[in-house]
Amino acid sequence: MRPARPALVTAALFGLVVFAASGVAYLFRWALHRIVERYADYADPTRAASSLDSITLFVVAAGSVALAATIGHVVHRHWEGRTGIEAVAASARGEGRNISVRATWLRVAATWIVSAGLVSIGRESAIVESGGSLGSVIGRRSGGRGVALAAAGIAAAFSAAYHAPVAAVLYAEEHLRVRQSSRATVFVLFGAAGGFGFTVWLFGGGDPILPDVDGSMWSVLGGGLIVVIPVVVVSRVFLQLRVRVTADALARAIGCRPWIVVASLSVLAGLSVVAFPLASGNGMDALERGPEAATLTLALAMMVGKLVGTTAALGAGAPGGVLSPTLAVAAGCALLVADRWEAMVAAMAVGVAVGMRSPLVAVFLVPELLGTYWLVLPIAVVVGIAFVLDRGIDKLVVRYGRVIPTGVYDEDA
Repeated sequence: MRPARPALVTAALFGLVVFAASGVAYLFRWALHRIVERYADYADPTRAASSLDSITLFVVAAGSVALAATIGHVVHRHWEGRTGIEAVAASARGEGRNISVRATWLRVAATWIVSAGLVSIGRESAIVESGGSLGSVIGRRSGGRGVALAAAGIAAAFSAAYHAPVAAVLYAEEHLRVRQSSRATVFVLFGAAGGFGFTVWLFGGGDPILPDVDGSMWSVLGGGLIVVIPVVVVSRVFLQLRVRVTADALARAIGCRPWIVVASLSVLAGLSVVAFPLASGNGMDALERGPEAATLTLALAMMVGKLVGTTAALGAGAPGGVLSPTLAVAAGCALLVADRWEAMVAAMAVGVAVGMRSPLVAVFLVPELLGTYWLVLPIAVVVGIAFVLDRGIDKLVVRYGRVIPTGVYDEDA
């Protein structure tokens, strides 16, 4: 048995982990915006992509995917099981994972590179992964097991990345299943609150990430009911693609060397950004255009461009996330069906519920992204319907011998 740590030391370590996780979120975004603005004159990746000529944009995007994928494959080869969302979640659950700091920061660097290349990929996974890794390593090296501090780091990083403290708690508890002890749950609660507090008070963040809705609760509910079926289908397709399309799997299926597949997917990721400049970035910048620029071009960019580009980049092996792209893909589908921001808002929640298999996170994440908690009720109704449809499709798929993606994946943030 390890000797118990003094409570004051534990509190100090907790504060250090939460502050560090929030700081990484701020510095990651700040450095990313500065580098993009330096070579493309705009910090917004969608504007930056639109400002570059096609050849330059393709070379930057495809090259960054190839470089990030190379780093990702090196990390996987040397530190398999010791880094990534799945590993830090296992560490936070007390499963004894020995997290590698070096491998984590290599993956974070790879995500930053591919994000700076204007590729259609989520960047928040690097922030969440770094928060959990910091908590796990600091906890172990200070004489503990690192379980509770890893949980606190994950919650703080998620809260800081999305400005969503309630969703951060549910993400740790529902999606990552960090609920093995009351101690870890307390650390998750205070970690989420602390991450949001540091973001607001020290790093000048905390404002809603997406525009509010002008309509009523009923307009959000009605819009959600109109688009729920197609969004469930598209979200399931995206989930299947991002789980099954990998360089190794394609290489085995085709019978060629993996590097050829990596190069081909890098080219596809670059072409998707050239064809759909509004699909560049993690998806949040495109979503901000929803209320005022709800056009067919935006809808196709978010649904088709984002789905293809993100799948190709992740399939090549570039470390990155899918939560933000999932929001965009779902919203793009809704925009094609119903030209209303309220429908897009409800669709985003359906996307998270189905594509991330996290209905409770979905119910609170989208209202927090908009800074409007009254949306919880109508979104909960739409998500409930989507959940029933999704599980019904699961039963049908299993009956025909198909495998349903379950568990936690490294892209799940």
